[in-house]
Amino acid sequence: MKRRHFFKTTAAGAGAMLCPGESQARMLGVTFEPDEPLKGTGLRIKDGVKLLEKQAKNNIQPVLREEILDNPDAVFLIDAGIKSERDEKGKWKSCDYQMLHLGRRIAETIFRKGHEKGGRTFIKPNLVRGLKEAGDPYINGYIVHPYFIAGFADGLRDMDNTVIATAVRGTLHNENLTKSGVLSLFTEHNLPLIEAHVQYFEDYDRSELIWYENPDGLVMRRFPTYRPAYDRGTTFINIAHAHTHQLGFTTLTIKNLQGIMPRGYGHICDDWVNLDKWRSKLMKNFNPDFRTAIEQSYIKHGDMGYKYWDEGGFYRSYKSAGGYETFLKNHEVADQKIFWHEQWAQRMLDAVEVLPKPYVNIVEGVFGQGDNGIFHSDFIAVGRNVTAVDAVSSWLMGHDPREMPYLRIAKERGLGENDIEKIPVYKLSALGPVKVNDYRTLKRTPMGVYVYGLRDAGLRYF
Repeated sequence: MKRRHFFKTTAAGAGAMLCPGESQARMLGVTFEPDEPLKGTGLRIKDGVKLLEKQAKNNIQPVLREEILDNPDAVFLIDAGIKSERDEKGKWKSCDYQMLHLGRRIAETIFRKGHEKGGRTFIKPNLVRGLKEAGDPYINGYIVHPYFIAGFADGLRDMDNTVIATAVRGTLHNENLTKSGVLSLFTEHNLPLIEAHVQYFEDYDRSELIWYENPDGLVMRRFPTYRPAYDRGTTFINIAHAHTHQLGFTTLTIKNLQGIMPRGYGHICDDWVNLDKWRSKLMKNFNPDFRTAIEQSYIKHGDMGYKYWDEGGFYRSYKSAGGYETFLKNHEVADQKIFWHEQWAQRMLDAVEVLPKPYVNIVEGVFGQGDNGIFHSDFIAVGRNVTAVDAVSSWLMGHDPREMPYLRIAKERGLGENDIEKIPVYKLSALGPVKVNDYRTLKRTPMGVYVYGLRDAGLRYF
């Protein structure tokens, strides 16, 4: 196939030629970062860290039950048992206090009281989206239920794990969420909430960030996380929510790790056009030839027959056209989307590759968000390996994890198993774990995925 590596042009040149304006960026659904004052509330990172350090002396760190500790590649499933029904408009009715009790039960089921004093526990839930309207129930399909988080913290506190905090990055700028009472809820349950968003990256205090190096990263070679996620003595609990997304197709514990990175570096969902527009300063820490590397990796995976890599026929059109410039002439909107999935997955996994592993990963899948609404999927998934947890959760959401692109890439990079036939799966209750001998017997909820362009064409994938 005759073509050229179009990404060998400079980043500045690419940006000048192809960056959309504000209205076009919003029309395409890409990241737009206006320079406007932030309105969020919550603790500043350094203030939250100081608060936790001041209280650490009498804290007792929780310990995972032995079955989970001894099986780091296994996934443990817990039936949530939440009862709910829809109202006359078809929306799921609020079940706040059921979720509060569920959170406490999950903490009691997977943890036991430890003996080591000091340190702190940091819970990073998926709270990236707010509520569409003030007064909406927290069952909006995109966030870990705040009452589940509060109940989970209560369960840990019952084990004398008293120094606990959580954090978001930008969520508190959604007025509908703040008006919902989430701040009051967390305050009532003695759960400090750090708002890790700032106006510009330069506004972070140096003491608030921890930097990591990945010399072999396909995209990111250097990046930070914010404290206290990986501070020495931190028990880091990664809690994702089960929902679908046009990038990863399922957005679970791997994608939730974006939320422990500061502004700019954590916006891994940026397509390559908006990297030039909004993230030019951080790109000094990227592989200087990352665009060519992404294109080559995309071609490799397209030739391997990766499912979903050819949605909209983009890969076939690209290949038959003989290269990017020819392809672009007939796909003016698709240009920035064609490598979007590949870039997100590789950049995300550049981070996962070198970050310390969370102590435990949890998917709250009680009300999962799919391409066609909110489903009462009623599961909790727990495990120590992000790839395995996301693979099993994806299966429960109606997908074959062996075909999910980011999970295939994670396995390629040695970050865990995505073949559900090879992942030990257990049902877990207060009575202990029971091995699932046949994964095909697990209850599944076909949630579908949203892929760029398919919804407009009236198509869905399951």
